[in-house]
Amino acid sequence: KIKKKNKKKAIPRVTGVILETGEEIEANVVVNCTGMWARQFAEKCGVNVPNQAAEHYYLITDNMESVDPEWPVVEDSSKCVYIRPEGGGLMLGLFESMGASWNVKEIPDDFSFGEIEPDWDRMGPYLEDAMKRVPETLNVGAKKFFCGPESFTPDGGPIFGEAPELQNYFVVAGLNSIGILTGGGLGKIVADWIQNKNPPNNVDVTGININRFHKYQNNMKYRADRVGEILGETYKVHYPDHNLKTCRNVKQSVLHDRLMKQNAHFRDVSGWESPSWYAPIDKEPIIEKKHFGKQSFFPYWENEHLACRENVALFDMSFMSKFMVQGDDAGSFLNLLSTANVNDDCGKITYTQWLNEEGYMEADLTVTKLDEDKFIVVATDTMHNHVMTHMKKRLTNEQHVFINDVTATYAQINIQGPNSRKILQAITTHDLDNFSFRSAAEIDIGYAKVLCT
Repeated sequence: KIKKKNKKKAIPRVTGVILETGEEIEANVVVNCTGMWARQFAEKCGVNVPNQAAEHYYLITDNMESVDPEWPVVEDSSKCVYIRPEGGGLMLGLFESMGASWNVKEIPDDFSFGEIEPDWDRMGPYLEDAMKRVPETLNVGAKKFFCGPESFTPDGGPIFGEAPELQNYFVVAGLNSIGILTGGGLGKIVADWIQNKNPPNNVDVTGININRFHKYQNNMKYRADRVGEILGETYKVHYPDHNLKTCRNVKQSVLHDRLMKQNAHFRDVSGWESPSWYAPIDKEPIIEKKHFGKQSFFPYWENEHLACRENVALFDMSFMSKFMVQGDDAGSFLNLLSTANVNDDCGKITYTQWLNEEGYMEADLTVTKLDEDKFIVVATDTMHNHVMTHMKKRLTNEQHVFINDVTATYAQINIQGPNSRKILQAITTHDLDNFSFRSAAEIDIGYAKVLCT
């Protein structure tokens, strides 16, 4: 159990660890590097670590005279296998296309370097296919067909960094079967982070930062359904525009049904279903064949690009992160965070950056001043928790500031292109000819009132 000091507004901070015996150990920093138990340890102090154990298999053959121990590791994604010398024979490690979760509810506390009974019926075809890559393995015996648990994350990247829920609580877990390869580097980065209070400025941790995950990704069903696919992704070829298939339709915007009727091909954008491109009505919106060249949908995408460049296009950007910041000190607080002056006239939107104490960029976003004590901050979807945490860590109890996540409260529709003003003017009574650059105002569209920027 983690001891922590709570403040009314700011994020609580680690002060120590309480052992099962009741003994308390004072600590300014705690690092959770407990592997597949990391989620359970983190839950005890309210930290979200959505890693999940899955069955992982490998076969070790009997000795093979032809094997040279200096051979390199061979990978064959088409057969879901990696092959390397091991103990006089070969090891065939399997990453089947759809794996199986293990103990979704809870990893036993007393499990240590144990084995799981292999599922021969499920794994037999994978094993036979893998052995065909090196036919000589079909002529020798097997020393061991091993099955053991290994933890994976919802996107196949490590869960790494300072927890957004608890200051000075760091996590280094969910290394997705490449812990030996990445452990040294991650250890160096987290040590520098702890020492300097910020991530190293020569390393981009965005793609592995723990704050990229959301709480819904820790649901038992989500973990159970996603982990098998992520295991299978480990040795697949990762083509452009690749999208995971499990745990889809978590979030949909109010336009989703209408976009479906327009034959949209959807992709997962931080849990939101977002159109990537649109197929003609007589075509199915699918990627016909994955490759690294021009995709089959390129002509559709090209037409959309030209329509936006030369005419007008509508984009559903509801996945963007949105925060309502209110209070007597909201303007001065946001100005403290921003490189630009965001606390100028009401009805203005300002594009700005937020920096850390060392002057390195933390966020790239817009701040709209709706009223003297009311602002809306809009950032990209992948920086949702990062932006919220950046605000909360710098908020004091003395400041009259209140922050609310309104991402799902407001749809965001972007109308872009040279004729965007013309098409919008046709459906509102507001005079858009006098709607200047950086303006923000409430306008009418039909019976509704919307914020226009």
